[in-house]
Amino acid sequence: MPRTTARRSAGSGSGVRALRRARGSLHGGASEVDRHRSLCCDTTAGGGLRVESRHWSTQQLTELLTAVATLPDQATIVRRAVEHAAESLECEVAALVVERSVVHCLGYPRDEVPVDDLVEVAGGGHALLEVLGVGPCLVASTDCDALGGARLLLARTQALPFSQEERALLRGMAQVLSLALQARKLVDEERSHRRLSDAHAADNAQLLASLQERQTLLERLSRIQRSISSRQPLHDVLDAIVLGAQELLGEDIVGLRLLDPENNGYMVLKSAIGVPEHLMSATIRQPVGQGIGGRAIVENRLVHTSSYPTVDKPLPGFAADGIQSAMACPVRQGSRAVGSLVVATRRAQRSYSASEQEALVAFAEHVSLALNDAQSVDALHRAVDTATHQSLHDSLTGLPNRALFLDRLSHAGERSARQSGMPFTVLFIDVDDFKVVNDSLGHLVGDRLLTAVAERISSCLRSHDTVARLGGDEFAVLLEGSSVQEAAAAADRVLQALHEPFALVDGQYVHVSASIGLVTTSGGREQPEELLRDADVAMYRAKVEGKHRFVVFEPEMRDRLQARTELESELRQAVAAEQFAVHYQPVVDAARRTVVSTEALLRWEHPRRGLVSPAEFVPLAEDTGLIVALGSFVLREACRQTAEWRRSPELADLTVSVNLSPRQLQEPGLLDDVHDALAASGLPACALVLEITENLLVRDVEQASQRLNSLKALGVRLAVDDFGTGYSSLSYLSRLPVDILKVDKSFVAGIADEDSAGKLAWAVLALASSLDLETVAEGVETPEQADALLAQGCTRLQGFLYSRPVPGAVLPGTAAALRDRLAMAQTARQVVPGARRPERGIVLPTG
Repeated sequence: MPRTTARRSAGSGSGVRALRRARGSLHGGASEVDRHRSLCCDTTAGGGLRVESRHWSTQQLTELLTAVATLPDQATIVRRAVEHAAESLECEVAALVVERSVVHCLGYPRDEVPVDDLVEVAGGGHALLEVLGVGPCLVASTDCDALGGARLLLARTQALPFSQEERALLRGMAQVLSLALQARKLVDEERSHRRLSDAHAADNAQLLASLQERQTLLERLSRIQRSISSRQPLHDVLDAIVLGAQELLGEDIVGLRLLDPENNGYMVLKSAIGVPEHLMSATIRQPVGQGIGGRAIVENRLVHTSSYPTVDKPLPGFAADGIQSAMACPVRQGSRAVGSLVVATRRAQRSYSASEQEALVAFAEHVSLALNDAQSVDALHRAVDTATHQSLHDSLTGLPNRALFLDRLSHAGERSARQSGMPFTVLFIDVDDFKVVNDSLGHLVGDRLLTAVAERISSCLRSHDTVARLGGDEFAVLLEGSSVQEAAAAADRVLQALHEPFALVDGQYVHVSASIGLVTTSGGREQPEELLRDADVAMYRAKVEGKHRFVVFEPEMRDRLQARTELESELRQAVAAEQFAVHYQPVVDAARRTVVSTEALLRWEHPRRGLVSPAEFVPLAEDTGLIVALGSFVLREACRQTAEWRRSPELADLTVSVNLSPRQLQEPGLLDDVHDALAASGLPACALVLEITENLLVRDVEQASQRLNSLKALGVRLAVDDFGTGYSSLSYLSRLPVDILKVDKSFVAGIADEDSAGKLAWAVLALASSLDLETVAEGVETPEQADALLAQGCTRLQGFLYSRPVPGAVLPGTAAALRDRLAMAQTARQVVPGARRPERGIVLPTG
């Protein structure tokens, strides 16, 4: 679009900014209007719409009314009105254009006012005004009827487009200016007539009456503006507007109709004066287009008639009631007509003057202001309500969140204290193995599962019980007025409901269970956070005891949790201080009578407790994620130590086994850790065996297969530890790149007696042989177990019969002693054929 270009001196002192600076210096800084506007403008948080305070708009109109009411002449009124409009809306250019001339202009030096450009823009030729030093500016303009074809024009930078409310304010200012000019004109004419002749006294009286009417209009509009700015109820404001129009215009009937929000094809009567009782039912709701008010909505303009009975589609019964003349003005929101303000009379030959039409327009504009203000307030309230709800509820399930649950828990304690210690119960619910679902099926399925879990928990409880989602897969329940037995029954219902399969997407079923902690109290002595913590402690105990159960809280559980917390703190400090060492348990090849491998085992050298059992701290390290750092330490140290041992001829072929935890196998940096440990130590990849547990394979065989193949590509060997203690893994075994099966010690313990566990050991050995896998028997403690394993072809043995785990410095001596004792045992068999080994164990050096 071509743009009108206006030249402007950047240093001009006559611009709008200069005007603001001058006003600021006179009033000691920023004007009260500027400060008031800055305080009364805001942006809603939710919808991104600017909600301007109607109090600011009405304040500007009130100030303008006050400023121009007593000015001595029309030129001064025009100048002050233009200045006020520019200052209120913070514009770069402001002007009053009449036909082909500019009456008054701000923003340019007097001798550089671009008259032709301003006239063209005011006439609607272009929507942009080019201002040097500012750039293209948006233009807003409106008619100023008092000067006959005049246009009040404002221009502002494109970064601040004019809002609908600002354009409505501009129209209001133009109307105030018109009223003030007409009033001034009347006063001037009255004075002139009085000077010319006393014979014009009657005319002067009429002019004075007109002036009084206009003054009355201004007073009524000011009163309405004050009611809007003070946020009076909308229906009271609308009633005041209807009453003001009736009193000022003196008509028999005044009515305000707005479009039905449920069906915009109809208009509904919101306020009325003078409608006869028998016509009220026909007036309440009518199709848009009915009557002169409906016509004003359809045509979106002021309409009037002096012969109501002849209009198209009159309201039923009004012509018969004697209505002769009527006038209607549209009520707008933005540029759209949303209703109409109607006046009607039974007086014959009644016609409406231009000033009366302007008065009706002014009242209709104030209806628009009131509607916009009410709409803005409603939007703000909705945004606040939405934000409040979101801050207290879980966005996924819609349940109360932790904050709201704790608040209700606090109120339950207060009620319990008032009602003689009425008991109430807290259930802490955690979905078992939810992470497996999330990792294997994705977060979308996980979210649907959590929503379904929330619904099932709610279905098991009473309507007044509170169910909340605390976060992740954790839920909490508040049962008021429930004994321990009733709470236990509720917990059992929840367990049974969650144990049923969940049908999610594409016919897919997911099976989960839950662990629940239960704490019942009365009297409200405990704090909400303490009750929730105790229920959490009991839930953790339920998981330790095997999951899919509930546990009632007992005080000693808190002590155990505190001890666990202290141990976790010490474990973190130990990781930072490197208070760990690696011990090695030999693996012997009984057929070759030598130590062929070792298993690297982590030991915590606690400065106060001494050696801490791995059974005590490894599960904790797994839960906290510290196992990743500890596993990396064991891997590096085992590779370094084994590479050092292999430099001696006696241990040149020694290999080492390192256990991988489930957390380590999921770490994306595992491959880099293995590669770096081998490279730093110089240990051949074939000398490193990585052990994984059987249950780890069952969790996600596809992911495990991909990761194990990547490890296998490095050249290392893979072993399955504790084989036979898990489930469902036999069908996966042939799909995985496994080299070694380690027979669990629970099977080895009964192998000599050939009980059921022993038979399982035979089955594992037979399976490994059929798959061409190497086998290692763990937990060998007696010669009879060793003999039975050797008889079945398992020659690699590990256990206390040969050696306990020993520090790295002791391992070479232990290996040498083992070779000697194994040779002696073999010699004994050769001297006495078929003799059993007499010794129950081999005593080895430990330091």
